[in-house]
Formats: sequence, C-alpha cells, structure tokens
Amino acid sequence: MAESLQHVSPESVITGWDFSTGAVKCLAFDLDGRTLAEVRLPTDLWTEGGVSELNLMQLEGHARASVRAMASRLRELGRLQDWVVGGISATHHTAGRIDANHVQVRRAICWNDHSLAPYHARGLERLGGQEKIKQLIGGPWAIRYTLSHLLKDEVTLLPADWKRTTRILPHGALAVGYLTGNFDVVSVSVAASTGIMDLRTQQWCRPMLNALEKPEYRELAWQQLPRIVDHFGLVGPLSDSLALEVGIGSSQRPLIFPTSDDQQAGLVGGGAVDAGQMAVILGNSAVVNSSYSELPTRGSLDVMRLNWGPYLWMRCFNNGAQFLDRMVGLQPDWSLLEQEARKCSPGSDGTMVWPFIAPEPSLGVTTPKVEWHASEPNEIGKKFRAALEALAYLIAHGVREHEDAGQKINRITVSGGIARSQLICEILASVLDRKLERLQSNEGPALGAAVTALAALETLRRRQHGESKPFTVADAVPVLVKFRDPVEPNPAWRQIYQDRVRTFEQGLKR
Repeated sequence: MAESLQHVSPESVITGWDFSTGAVKCLAFDLDGRTLAEVRLPTDLWTEGGVSELNLMQLEGHARASVRAMASRLRELGRLQDWVVGGISATHHTAGRIDANHVQVRRAICWNDHSLAPYHARGLERLGGQEKIKQLIGGPWAIRYTLSHLLKDEVTLLPADWKRTTRILPHGALAVGYLTGNFDVVSVSVAASTGIMDLRTQQWCRPMLNALEKPEYRELAWQQLPRIVDHFGLVGPLSDSLALEVGIGSSQRPLIFPTSDDQQAGLVGGGAVDAGQMAVILGNSAVVNSSYSELPTRGSLDVMRLNWGPYLWMRCFNNGAQFLDRMVGLQPDWSLLEQEARKCSPGSDGTMVWPFIAPEPSLGVTTPKVEWHASEPNEIGKKFRAALEALAYLIAHGVREHEDAGQKINRITVSGGIARSQLICEILASVLDRKLERLQSNEGPALGAAVTALAALETLRRRQHGESKPFTVADAVPVLVKFRDPVEPNPAWRQIYQDRVRTFEQGLKR
C-alpha cells in the first residue's frame, strides 16, 4: 500500500520541466495531478553538416525564461507562494562542455547526431567489443552515448578547449546548473546515459575512458566528470539571481532535485515503476521502456539505471513524430486525418511503409529507408493510417525484445504527443493484442519529473523530522499520475495485424 504525504502541504505546486531537443516545457501540477499552468518554448538545433547540436547559451536562456514565464502564470493564479519544488527531465545521451565561468566550450551533441557512428566504432574496437564493455559497466555502449562525443572531441576539439573545460555535463545536469548554480553533480539516471558509469555500482568506470586514444585526454575527461548523487539529494534551490529576477523571496525559492533522463521520466510519468510494467512513449522518438531488478539475461536492449535502484530496460527508436511529420506535414488537420484514416481497413488495403527517415542501428538500418509497398497512396487517410501502423509494428518489435530478454509484462501504458490520437492507441492495442492504459496527461516526461521531485521533497522533510522511512517514487505516482479509460484491442483487427507484424519482422531480417 502506498505511503501518504505527511510533510508536503495540500496546497503545494510541483513543477516538472521537460528539456528536449524539440522543445522546452514546464508544467505546474497540484496534488490532484491537475495541470495548473504550462510554458512551452521552441528549441533550435545546429544541424549544418549532418550534426545535431544544442547551443548551451540557448539552454541557459530556456532555463531562465521558463522560470520567468511560470512565475508570472502562477502569480496570476495566486499560487506563486505555493510553488515548493521542481523536477527536471532532459534528453538522454545529450551532453556539452562548460568552462569555469559556466560558459559553453562547445555545443551539446544530441542523441540523434548521426555523425557519431565512426567514432563509436573506433572506441568499440579499442575496448574489445560490446561483450568486454558489458563486463566493465553491465550493459552495452550505444552510438549516441556521451562517451562517443568524447571520441569525436578527440579528433575535432582543440587541445586548448579540452584543457579549459571544467565540466562535461549531460543535458539535464546543465539545465539544473542554470537553474540552481550547481554544476558539480549528476544523477544516477543521467550518468547511466553516458556509457561511462558502471550500472551495477553506480560509479564512474575509469577503464571506459580507454576508448580514447590519448592518455592526457583520458585524464582530463576523468577530472571533468561531475559527482554522481543520490536521487533524494538536494541539488539546491533556485539561484539567488533567478529568484530575485522573478520576484520570489530568498526563503521561498523552490527546491530542485537531481534530474531524470527523459526515459526514466517517461517511465514514471506512465506510472510504470514496478517490474512487469511497461511505458510506451510516442514522441519525437518511439520508446519502449520497462524496469526490473536485474539486468537483461539476453538480447541487445539498452540498459540504464533508475535513480532509486532498479535497471531501466529500453529500446529507443529514432523514428517517431518526425516520421509522421514527413508523411503528413508539420501542421496538418489531425481531426481530418483521423477521420479519413478510419475509412481505411486495417492493414491499409495492403499498403505498408518502412518508417526509417533516420537510421535505426538497433535494427541494422544504417541509412534512411522510407519505402512504400506496393506503392505510396494518393489518399491522405490511407497514408496516415499506414504510417501509424508502421509505428505500431516498430513498437511491437520493441515489446517482443523486452519479453525475449526476460521481462514478464503485465501492464502497458502509453503517452506522448502521438498518443493523443485515439486511432494510434486502438491500432497499437490490436497489434500488441493487449489493453493499453492511457494517461490523462500527454506530457509524460514533465509529469514524471514532477513525481520524482515530490518523492524527494517528502523524503527530505521526513529526514528533517527524524523519520527514516522514505517516500518512494512508487508512493508518489498515485498522487500525480492519473489515467483515462483504457484502450482495448479490436477483435476484428487482430488477425490482419498479426500477419502484418510478421511481414514487418521478416522484412527487417532481409
């Protein structure tokens, strides 16, 4: 049975930030899980030459501007004085460099930077392959992890910039630093996204830096890594300057706790914190996450570590909302698309599309591959339905990987912007032949960040009162995470989708 809040006032306002490569969002929740206010800011990435990079000065601006906007909205609601804590979700595997003045040394290299593959391959060879890496850190090292960034730096970054770097920090730890002024810590969840942390001990693994060729760069990188902290450990209140700027008294500054990477936040925001529970996040990427007390027994799933202990099993597909944007445009009439797609039979009358506008290394897709079989339809409804079905087949592949690796799934939740579509939920439920639980909020990562912050705040206050029993993330989930009616599989669609999934899987093997 979940613990009850004892030391957090019922009037409290909890914020959750979602710093992604597509946008920055800050949502304020009350303790009934209702969204009181929200702030959304656009993100501009540097993509010239095929890279994907985020200017850290833009990130600093996002952090400060989101606080200004949120403070203004809460003040209008008469709730600014109730804002007590904030949690942060940020994209996994995205990381940058700053100097002693917290000024950018180089932009943050993002998770979807496809220039990293040759550097990763070079480091993989130096370390002796993935099996050796699994011995070192307990899981695989994927191309997009921070360690690949350092191998690219070894070739492209000036020696002077290596030396003037004081911190190599992932996306979330940078955001926390710009909010609090503390750039010296990183959470377990975020450190697990680097490929440098031993997932079993939750400590940095120095031998992983042998992926770098030059000993002097290995030493510099080791000195530049932040300290890994417990998820209940306070990073700090909002900085003095930021609180002063938005009109919050020094004694009323909201507290900020260690960051969630967006996979952990999406898992929590989906209410999936126990073994056997899975969260599907349909955002810019399509993600299948679950948690378990043990490492996978087989397979090649990405593995990270949750802040509170268990392992995060993950399959993150690069192709999600960006694939849909390619199919139907950036600002379509979604209601019309849904209406027209429902006129098509399941399986889109034999039409299928390969949904790879970006490479998908986990599937052996090394170059973009958007191909129609038998031909691209003229009808927008059929095109839309075929695109939704392709994403559902992709998710089904990820679910099967989790099952093959030893996970026994008893519940699946679905969230993210694409999940606003009733049709994709019905298609996915039918493809998986499982009931799907849907969140009331479509902002899973921001909600998950708020949940972890609430758990940490209540635990901190209990400790201040001499109480040893923590208020866990699982305790906080029912406070903030609310569900809508579930989506059941459509019996009339089952057989055709089972056949189409087999066709999709066979195509991946060719």
